Amino acid sequence: MFLCLSRWFIFSIMRRTLTHSSSPQLGCQRRPQLISLLEAIANERGDLPLNGFDDGIVAWAIQSGLGPLFYRAVKDDPNNSACPAWYALKAADLTARVVVGDHLDAMEEILDACRGQVPPITLLKGISIAEECYPEPHLRLMRDLDFLIQKESLPRVTAVLEQLGYRQHFEDSAPRYDTHHHAAPFFHEEKNVWVEVHHGLLAPRKSATRAVIFKPETFAGQLRPSQFRGREVRRLSCELHLVYLATHWAQDFHKVGGMVALVDTMVLMKHYAKELSWQWILDSIRGSVAAAYLYLLLSYLQLYKLVQIPSDIMEDLSRNQPSFKKIGLETAHAIIDRYYVGGKPLGWFSKKKVTVIWQILTLPGPTFRSVFRAAVELSPHR
Repeated sequence: MFLCLSRWFIFSIMRRTLTHSSSPQLGCQRRPQLISLLEAIANERGDLPLNGFDDGIVAWAIQSGLGPLFYRAVKDDPNNSACPAWYALKAADLTARVVVGDHLDAMEEILDACRGQVPPITLLKGISIAEECYPEPHLRLMRDLDFLIQKESLPRVTAVLEQLGYRQHFEDSAPRYDTHHHAAPFFHEEKNVWVEVHHGLLAPRKSATRAVIFKPETFAGQLRPSQFRGREVRRLSCELHLVYLATHWAQDFHKVGGMVALVDTMVLMKHYAKELSWQWILDSIRGSVAAAYLYLLLSYLQLYKLVQIPSDIMEDLSRNQPSFKKIGLETAHAIIDRYYVGGKPLGWFSKKKVTVIWQILTLPGPTFRSVFRAAVELSPHR
């Protein structure tokens, strides 16, 4: 009884805080303006009217990494060039072409240097999806290069990167990398490129690692051969990539960049629409927190009709994920509306407090300790 009342209390606080947000489930009148942008991206429109967006929302889209996609969605309407935000979007597009071009060149150089030294490298995150699934690579901004290798190859890859001019940055936290899923990040000062060398998909402490899909013996069989600018690489299977994307997005609350995962999902599902094996996904995540993460991401996109998923798939996913009931799902959607898509400042709810709420929402049946801790963190006396 205490657990139920505690969880209800937390959700009630969040719902009251979000009553003026744009979430359709909470009975609000407006939806986030950037949903129109996401619709234009989904439908490959280039004539989206720019005058329907506030300047602050355009600035938030650029800050969130959607500047190039926004420019692509509005560039074909001749009336848009008269809007003040037009020049900011055009500048964001030109900047992205340079930045992403530098990252693609850097990845090519690393692959050439590693050829014959280590087994084929597996591309992850932005460098993988940008080059393979987006209409143009620069439309998907990336902060760094992420790739996966076998752990025993780490010394050799480290030596190669150092020969290319990359230096590791430990930032006084070196001990934690001993048990982490990637090495301390590398940085090339002249190229202004960061590199993260992964030897695992998720940090071992994350609860999603208990899902079948993330077991080493499972995901090792989901690495498929591919090409990057004519060079041999590996990529995650479309099924593993989708679940990995949702897990990486949902397991922590990060306001800036949160929309990139929404677009990545839309683009990935469209690119592999005829290849996705939904049944394999469902069987591989059933009952795990990874299923809750995927359900949250897909249910939000489906809410605004940004993706099309068979109803029986969503029903199965809903039944076999351990976290979200109606009120929790509405609250999580409201957070996405308000902070990820709407770009609202956190206000009274600091990032720490919203993060606590987010984590509690995704817990598979919160324990007394976790619920009590959330209640303490949300107390006005804190």
